[in-house]
Amino acid sequence: MKKASIFILVLTTSVFYSCQFNQSVKKDLTTGAQSRGDGLGSDDIYMEINGETVTRNAFIFGENVTFIFNNVKGLKSVDDKTFPAMSMYIVKNEKDTVFSNPALLKDLVEGTSISPLKLQANFVAALPYQNNEKYKVFVAISDQKGDGTFTYEMPFTVKENELLKVQNKDIKYSNIYLWNETQKKTIFDNKVNSTDMLILIMEGIEGLEVKDGKVFPVFKVELIDDKGNVLLSNPNMLSANENEGFSPEDLKKQLTAKITFTQGMFNNPCHLTAKLTDKNSSHEITVKSDLIVK
Repeated sequence: MKKASIFILVLTTSVFYSCQFNQSVKKDLTTGAQSRGDGLGSDDIYMEINGETVTRNAFIFGENVTFIFNNVKGLKSVDDKTFPAMSMYIVKNEKDTVFSNPALLKDLVEGTSISPLKLQANFVAALPYQNNEKYKVFVAISDQKGDGTFTYEMPFTVKENELLKVQNKDIKYSNIYLWNETQKKTIFDNKVNSTDMLILIMEGIEGLEVKDGKVFPVFKVELIDDKGNVLLSNPNMLSANENEGFSPEDLKKQLTAKITFTQGMFNNPCHLTAKLTDKNSSHEITVKSDLIVK
């Protein structure tokens, strides 16, 4: 349900004609994106976030970012087929490679006869942001049957999902977000469907007092509608391990709370509160959000 993922090849049909391209460089002054063609070119490059065309390079944690390259030209034709190759990698703070896929089109062994050719590369912006990390994504298109190349790069940043309000007292975390398990995507606005299962996810939790190699968290979750009706109340989602505790490393990996809704009317907004406390110290973290349940 998280971490960067890369895909895919999209092909469209129309008239295609091959030609050669001189070297060309284009730069987008809004996003800082830059493309360079040497024998290969693309009529149009644009970006979609969660399915909508946008022009920005500040992404919310968990957003699905797709780069689309329309009408890729210049590929050598062999028996009326072209053989594109494509790669993508992401670098953090100009030194650390946090994602790398050198063969996005590895399944396109037999080439393609469909044209014009549309290629797209996708990643999920589930990347650290707590220390104002700076990223750059690199996409390269090449010709398996020729020498042409086309490169695209864009700097970007990742910011916290503002759907959740976090109050923190001596607890460290890397990411906190709300996930729609039914639709398999991160939630960015407060409108949710009552038939969907939601999961509150907390990652990188640190700061609880360690006793005999274990930590002893209490994870309370409540969902109350605007008239005070209790839709969900669990004093400790971790009660099964309340006495034996957890390994600090296990707790740091991922802490989750499933949220489901019973059928009926909801007095919106519904107020979600999740509070993680430490049985052996005053350290705690509280997460709140107002949800519109449909």
